[in-house]
Amino acid sequence: MKILIIEDDEVSRTILTAILEKTPEHHVTTAESAELAWEWLNDPGRSFDLVFLDIGLPGMSGLELLAHLKESFFHRSLQIIMCTAANDRATITKAIQLGAKHYLVKPLRDAAVVAKLQQIMGTAKAPAR
Repeated sequence: MKILIIEDDEVSRTILTAILEKTPEHHVTTAESAELAWEWLNDPGRSFDLVFLDIGLPGMSGLELLAHLKESFFHRSLQIIMCTAANDRATITKAIQLGAKHYLVKPLRDAAVVAKLQQIMGTAKAPAR
């Protein structure tokens, strides 16, 4: 699975990368800004199956990038996990309104990340009815 982590905090990026790379089939790429991530997501030479997206990014926020992704025909079905310290009702509600289906609150724990991945993989592999 090709995973893009969009996180400006080096410690958070490192922790999440370490959790994900415990599984050899995960190929992790990291971006420190939404602008760089948007460029990579639109690069025909790159593809990602899953995005971990922080909300509090410099420049374009994670919520702004989420809105762009959900408005884009090419990206609207991309699996996105909002991954942030913001745990207030207003922020969570805004993320859901913009199309977020998955939300993890920092600090991240291995078990929570693995459970979310299993949930998403189960959803992705569910047979069509």
